[in-house]
Amino acid sequence: MQRNLWGQPIRRTAEYHVFHDESMPNKRWLLIGLLFVQTQHLNEVQAALQDFRMQEDYSGEIHFSDLPKNFDGCWSAKARVAQEWMRCFEKGLSDRVFFSTLAVDRHSPRYEHKRFARDFHAYNRFTAMALKAGIAWHLGPQNLDDLIVHFISDAKDRATRPDRDLTDNFEQYLPSRAELDSLLSQSPSYPFLNMDLELRDSAKEDLLQLCDLLLGATQMALVAGSSRPTKRELGEMIVRWYRDLQQPPWQQKFGLHRKFNLWAFPDQNGSPYNKVKLALNIDDGQLSLFTDSS
Repeated sequence: MQRNLWGQPIRRTAEYHVFHDESMPNKRWLLIGLLFVQTQHLNEVQAALQDFRMQEDYSGEIHFSDLPKNFDGCWSAKARVAQEWMRCFEKGLSDRVFFSTLAVDRHSPRYEHKRFARDFHAYNRFTAMALKAGIAWHLGPQNLDDLIVHFISDAKDRATRPDRDLTDNFEQYLPSRAELDSLLSQSPSYPFLNMDLELRDSAKEDLLQLCDLLLGATQMALVAGSSRPTKRELGEMIVRWYRDLQQPPWQQKFGLHRKFNLWAFPDQNGSPYNKVKLALNIDDGQLSLFTDSS
């Protein structure tokens, strides 16, 4: 810990908003997406997203699953805004916004089905895992002592709801679990965490929509679940980013190290892994790294 001129400790503190989305494209994969935005940059990022809306005169909600087939035409403004948001992330917004996806492989022999009797048990536990890993990976270089997290999730998808005799306690579980993880962390560089959680309507929150868009495009890269040209093009962007991140740092051209991350759990040893097989195979004249048509 650094000290001032009088020998008193200086605690390094930061405040972030973390936007959350989840997706279950098939019986195999559960995806958790987290978008990290430092609070002091929140207005700047929101203004950048709004600029693209104004250019297209489009104010509707942007969901990856609802993107139209084409980018051209008067009915495709939503797709063009989504495309520009993705390009903006690639070209520099990622200096202000970090995105991470955890892909949970429920077909892995090391996935503990008995531990997760209800779907929300898995959602909750793996969201906590994704948050802990995201803080360590994206914010670790800052060597923070204290971290304030305002965790934002979609009210339409994550509102507490009964499941027969059990209740999804997401709003209570996640902050307490995340703060416990910070106390139990073995890493001296992992910060002490203070966290609150808020449910918001994604229709009124561009950053929740950006999180959905990035997660949807990552899902497309992972499972290639649509033939729609708009979705495939955005998925191809993710494939290129991911391929680029497999190269040595001096050969990477997008500069997304610690800004974009796709990782998975569990491998054959029950551990996280980074060499994720992508089903969306594209030919850019490069070697197709870790791709699979399955």
